[in-house]
Amino acid sequence: MNTGITSKEAIMQACRELVASKGLTSLNMRSVAEQCHIALGTLYNYYSDKDELLVATVESIWNDIFHMNHQCETEFSFPEYVDFIFGCIQNGAKEYPNFFTGHSIGIANSKKGEAKSTMEHYFEHMKKGMLKVLEKDEAVCKNAFSPSFTASEFVDFVLDNVLLLLVKGKTDCSTLLEIVRRTIYP
Repeated sequence: MNTGITSKEAIMQACRELVASKGLTSLNMRSVAEQCHIALGTLYNYYSDKDELLVATVESIWNDIFHMNHQCETEFSFPEYVDFIFGCIQNGAKEYPNFFTGHSIGIANSKKGEAKSTMEHYFEHMKKGMLKVLEKDEAVCKNAFSPSFTASEFVDFVLDNVLLLLVKGKTDCSTLLEIVRRTIYP
């Protein structure tokens, strides 16, 4: 083993490679140290335990999934942006097979609940982006929303359905996009 100093970036790269090839459940301190060719003790200099490593890895993967394509949110109509989000997550699922299922298991087993917080942070980020695009989409019917049917609730509904389609293994979200178009456009 190389007991030299490594970097957090190199460790995260190794973690992403492990998750991509073997799944999130394969991630542990020993397997990461082996993947990095460093002593286990060296890894503990960077991450105090498996939970801390898991949280950092989940965050790194979410960053990788959503920074594959740096398009600006305002370049899209709302349905185009929903399709973009669907595509990003679908590509992430291909790059990191079983990440979303494994992520759920990892969250359930996390002592600190930080993995759940990380996941919620990214879902909130997606929702904010979707809401921003929805608000800037000039084609949206002016009376599409009301106090009992808010834009925020609509975005929650759409994101929940994007995630449901992905969990079900669907390869496109065309039906959801048609529902979106029929709901918000004149």
